[in-house]
Amino acid sequence: MKESKEKRFSIFCDTEGRVIEVLQDDEHCLSSSIIGKMLFSIVVPGDLDKILNFFLELNSKGTAIGWEININTKTGAKTFSFFGGLFDAKIGIAAATTKNEAENMFTELAKINNEQTNIIRALSKENEKLQTLTNDPPVAYYEELSRLNNDLVNMQRELAKKNRELDELNKLKNQFLGMAAHDLRSPIGVIIGFSDFLLDEIKDTASEDQVKMLDRILSSSKFMLRLLNDLLDVSAIESGNLNLSLVKTDLVSVIHRNVELNNVIAQKKEITIYVNQTDSIPEIVFDIGKIEQVLNNLISNAVKFSNPGTKVVVTISRIDNELQVSVKDQGQGIPEEEIEKLFKPFETTSVRSTAGEKSTGLGLSIVSNLVLGHKGKIWVESKVGQGSSFFFSLPV
Repeated sequence: MKESKEKRFSIFCDTEGRVIEVLQDDEHCLSSSIIGKMLFSIVVPGDLDKILNFFLELNSKGTAIGWEININTKTGAKTFSFFGGLFDAKIGIAAATTKNEAENMFTELAKINNEQTNIIRALSKENEKLQTLTNDPPVAYYEELSRLNNDLVNMQRELAKKNRELDELNKLKNQFLGMAAHDLRSPIGVIIGFSDFLLDEIKDTASEDQVKMLDRILSSSKFMLRLLNDLLDVSAIESGNLNLSLVKTDLVSVIHRNVELNNVIAQKKEITIYVNQTDSIPEIVFDIGKIEQVLNNLISNAVKFSNPGTKVVVTISRIDNELQVSVKDQGQGIPEEEIEKLFKPFETTSVRSTAGEKSTGLGLSIVSNLVLGHKGKIWVESKVGQGSSFFFSLPV
């Protein structure tokens, strides 16, 4: 008998990604010993970042749809389309070598899970009615129960359909944002270049108002470029395209390099940045560019919201199996009720920069996703009038 071209399977995992039940595997794609093992173990090494981001999206949004991930099957490596969702305390995953089949399997998986839950709830309610209204024929209650269950199943199907439509619209939005930001970067770069050139050429002959006007054009253009770059990062993260280039590197040297770069801006505000290393720090595996982006954002924010004459301290230490980095300032501090806004895109707090520096409202949201993409953690401690400390940790 010929081998079917269509490969598919559906499973239940715990919240850590450990397989607890194989629901369907007609083509025997999975090993018989997969129960109890991490799903990561069957993923092709080059796609480990994809399966990680797949689970991150699952935990943050409740669903993760249409991820293309290569896994090792008994007949070799194959590309599967992954659909996943949170069902109570476990994760349901449907995967197939075609996206349509994976979507159909996931819809059926969601329907079966919700039907079972709804039937149990409905039976419990109807049992209470039967106990209090024993004079009415039981058949009528079972007919009503059946009707209610059918209505609930139809609502679940409609909800699944709407979720798929919303997911497609979100992907289109991210695609549009990415295209628009990418196409706008070149003309903005030209404006920055010409403005900078004109300032150098005419600063000795032009009037004060003309110089101020050109300087405003230059600073506004640079802010626009930062916003476009942030939009590209957000688009990539929400589309599941956070590709990490992982190498074993000395994190301490990366921190010193970022401190030197930010010291140029800090000195203009008479702010001093110190590095405090409390332990012998081993090399770890991370994406240098992404972690530099994290450090640059946290350090520049500390400078941006600090008053002249203060200091910023960057501390790195090892705590158990993690390297922990903190950026502590002596700034204004953040009201406790506003801290939860910090890592959400486009959210701003009542705290304002001390020299009129602008903010896109996207930096900390991007930073949070970059740290989580490294399986790390990020948090903040702050008191109004005493300053703020931003922490992130990376696994050793």
